Amino acid sequence: MESISVQPINLNDNLDESDDANLRYSRAVHIEPFHRQRRIDGTLPFGEQIATMQHVILTNGVDGRYTYNDNLSDTEMKGGIWKEIFHNGIGQKPATGACVRLHYYAYFEHRDEPFDTSFKRRRPLEFRIGKYDVLPGIDLAVSTMQRRERAKFIISSDLLYGELGCAPHIPESTWCLYVFELLTTNEPSTVFNDDQLVIKSPMNRHQIDDFAKRIRLAQSLRNTGNEEYANGQLDRALRSYNKARQLIHNKVTLIDGKHEEQYHQLLLKLHLNSAQCYLRLDNYEKCFCACRDALVIEPNNLKALFRASVSLRSLNRLDDAGKYLAKAVALDPENRDVLNEVTKLNDALDLLKQKKSDQTFTLHESNPIDYEEMLSCIAVSDEFRSNVDSLVNEFIQSNDASQPFLIQRRNFSETEHYYIEIFVKSKQLNITRLGDDTIQITK
Repeated sequence: MESISVQPINLNDNLDESDDANLRYSRAVHIEPFHRQRRIDGTLPFGEQIATMQHVILTNGVDGRYTYNDNLSDTEMKGGIWKEIFHNGIGQKPATGACVRLHYYAYFEHRDEPFDTSFKRRRPLEFRIGKYDVLPGIDLAVSTMQRRERAKFIISSDLLYGELGCAPHIPESTWCLYVFELLTTNEPSTVFNDDQLVIKSPMNRHQIDDFAKRIRLAQSLRNTGNEEYANGQLDRALRSYNKARQLIHNKVTLIDGKHEEQYHQLLLKLHLNSAQCYLRLDNYEKCFCACRDALVIEPNNLKALFRASVSLRSLNRLDDAGKYLAKAVALDPENRDVLNEVTKLNDALDLLKQKKSDQTFTLHESNPIDYEEMLSCIAVSDEFRSNVDSLVNEFIQSNDASQPFLIQRRNFSETEHYYIEIFVKSKQLNITRLGDDTIQITK
């Protein structure tokens, strides 16, 4: 799904360097007054403007669900689309699937200058009604217009960019004012009609709450996000994942166990994909939040545990990172990425300890590392735990401090070796790596 772009616009997009100067002047003379007369005073509060406008589509103002209760009081949260016609049009309103061409202005509240307009691009906006080519509010508003009609619309945030907005250009929970002029309407003749993706007329829009349709739309958005991620467009991919999550999260009616599993698996994939995007963008806080949401659905998901550990390590929350990583090691002790993260976390712990000893870094002890909990999460036998405990305690109680305790890595599995390192750290002993296969423990 594509929305109207709010990126900085080059005024010379369609002007070649070889254009004659008189032609440029002629364009400026004719186009500038043409689109200036269609601008409005956007400084009035939306609350004052909608008092004289027609409420053509009513939603609950939160998640875009349609309601037909006209008896809502002014104090109740509601939204939708308000309309005021400046110039009447002719003909029929565009049907579902019709291709429309229009010019537009888009305003924030209390702003006299538009944040986006088609006139600066010097070409109309084109899309098909009911195909989710643009934001839902724009699609719905244009579907109420006639050809050559010019009208003003105020659209609530739940039909535009939602609670999250589109940082940094679109603030959170933002309502917008649009001025549309519908230029042409081409009725659908050979238009591909996928009933799962086409939105029906406003009276039937409650059908979008149907489970299968919402899942199909969310999956389509996820596929779009995957393509954008593959092309390196991480911000656009995140927008697609967030839209898909908003479309289904707590908004579908689960029919049976099979549908519940399908719903949770799709939601899990959206959380994991978002976490990966945030990780590549170095937004570790949001990455951890996405991983935490994924772990609510599947507590032993290896990807979520691994990415949560990486994000927490990057945030210098090493104790929490160790807990998640220990569970990941227990699930797949031979995973190369997990083992690399074990090394990175151990190096970070060593560096933190070194900084503390050098008094160049103050370590807050309000949340000390819980080694016992970390050790309990590592999948080793009770006999192995007992043997390690005996050997290390025997070394601690020995009087000869000059003799180090050497451990050969090849004698243990990766899980067992990880357990030994954590256990030694819990005893406040020093660990020195002697090559790739041996570690030395000293008091």
